[in-house]
Amino acid sequence: MKDQLRLLRTCIYNEIPAVVFQGDDSCAPEILEAAKEIYRRHGCSEEFLYDWQLLVDEVKAYQAENGARVKLPKLLPSEAETVRNEMVRRKNGR
Repeated sequence: MKDQLRLLRTCIYNEIPAVVFQGDDSCAPEILEAAKEIYRRHGCSEEFLYDWQLLVDEVKAYQAENGARVKLPKLLPSEAETVRNEMVRRKNGR
């Protein structure tokens, strides 16, 4: 499996948008499975899809072993306030 930390660091260093799903995100397996099907439809290689499935399997195994930690993600109160402020700002056209 690809070095995920290296990929994330490269994105951060090069200011490339990135999305991170934690293993304890209860929606992660479903999201990753849906993404795999989208990648398949768009013609990704079998090697890529195989590697992606390894990630899906790893997340599922983690969740099976750590069920008490699995939950819906949520923002911290300070993060939610920042997002609310941005929503209002964009709604008001500023």
